[in-house]
Amino acid sequence: MVFRLIACLCITLSASISSAQSLSKTLHISTGQWPPYMDQSRRDQGCVAKLIRDAFALSGYKVRFVFMPWERAYQEGMKQEFSGSAYWYFSEKRAQDYIYTRHPITQEVSRFYHLKNLDFTYQSYKDLSPHRLILNQGLTYPDELLQAIKNYDISTVNATYTSKNLAYLLRGRADIAILTEQTKAAYAQSLTEAQQQQITFQEKPAFIKQGYLLINKHNSFLVSVFDDGINQLWQEQNYYNEYVTNCVKTDLSMGIEFSAKG
Repeated sequence: MVFRLIACLCITLSASISSAQSLSKTLHISTGQWPPYMDQSRRDQGCVAKLIRDAFALSGYKVRFVFMPWERAYQEGMKQEFSGSAYWYFSEKRAQDYIYTRHPITQEVSRFYHLKNLDFTYQSYKDLSPHRLILNQGLTYPDELLQAIKNYDISTVNATYTSKNLAYLLRGRADIAILTEQTKAAYAQSLTEAQQQQITFQEKPAFIKQGYLLINKHNSFLVSVFDDGINQLWQEQNYYNEYVTNCVKTDLSMGIEFSAKG
């Protein structure tokens, strides 16, 4: 009888330890909607989400992405119950709040989108001055653009959800939105053909930026875990090629960052 009791206690303790270890190996990462990269409507939650999940899985970690508005995602990601936030362009402010992982996981060409009937030709940020520009709360914009907004008194429309940007243009609530080519294409799927035909873009990029996973200071050891995971994934040429082809559309090893002056 005593033996059975001890055996039961051992089994219960073992199960508890196993459960605790499993929970401790699950990482919670805050994020926002930015399809096709981060997309809560997809089974894999987006192509960048899959990459992050695959990189951590090589060290035995599971990842749970928690979607929320971008500004809140940034603040929540710094808390101890989270491991970090995915994913962000570089800024000095973010580098003080978080630890940047080594490898860029996206390179994105952002463009100015607007209705075809808008009288707008873009050469420099100064050309935005007669128009209303959407800025999404929590997103990262080049210092040059933010300075131009001040210098040229450019009107801005603050929006919480990037998914509403195209609707703002169509309803006349704003004149110009900033989206990447892939994100615009994803959001345009919810529009009618007639609505899609009303929207155009400026060929010259608004800016080109690289995206990084941010790890908070409570979990700094995860930086090397993620970096090592990405190194291993990139060594698999088929994996890298598929990621570039189906997600970022550009060779990350050739990445440059660009923003317009003026």
